[in-house]
Amino acid sequence: MTLKNLERGLIWSTRYLTIVAALGSLAGALLMFFLGSYNVYVAFRDVFKPGAENDVFGASAIIAVIESLDRFLIALVLLYFAYGVYSLFIHPEEPEEEYSLPAWLRVRQIGQLKQVVAELIVVILFVLFLRQALQAFSTVNINLEWNEIATLLLLPASTVLLGLALRLVQLHPKAPANHQDMEQGDDTRKGRESS
Repeated sequence: MTLKNLERGLIWSTRYLTIVAALGSLAGALLMFFLGSYNVYVAFRDVFKPGAENDVFGASAIIAVIESLDRFLIALVLLYFAYGVYSLFIHPEEPEEEYSLPAWLRVRQIGQLKQVVAELIVVILFVLFLRQALQAFSTVNINLEWNEIATLLLLPASTVLLGLALRLVQLHPKAPANHQDMEQGDDTRKGRESS
């Protein structure tokens, strides 16, 4: 065994350090699924609990359900991240078909993982805005202070700016919806050019 082969083997084996990221993502996904389920429980509990007299009926339950959806979404993205790290780093030599995953869940590049995480941040900000808006308007007598109005306006503005930045950066450009048809169109054009 030469020094070059030893170095190559050592460097190649460091990819197994990414199993920490995959296991951490799975643990985080389990935690988010638990917290989302707890939010659903809180929503049912709050619906049947008598509220304050100027609260809108079911407002706290709606907020709890929205929070649960947010946590479930985070859990799904963490699962996607764990699958992606596993397929990209731990076993990159295995064909994708062996994973028995649907095509939309297969990760081919690290840019896909970054894109999904960036999109999740935008969605989390949107859900945070929705929750704060529902909390602000959940009472019958609405009396908003200037700092509450500023918070309500700041969140959608920052969400729009992040969405625009994400669009401009395009960490991983998405393939056209009809990618196969476009390839066939290119082949047809090449055939016409050659004749």
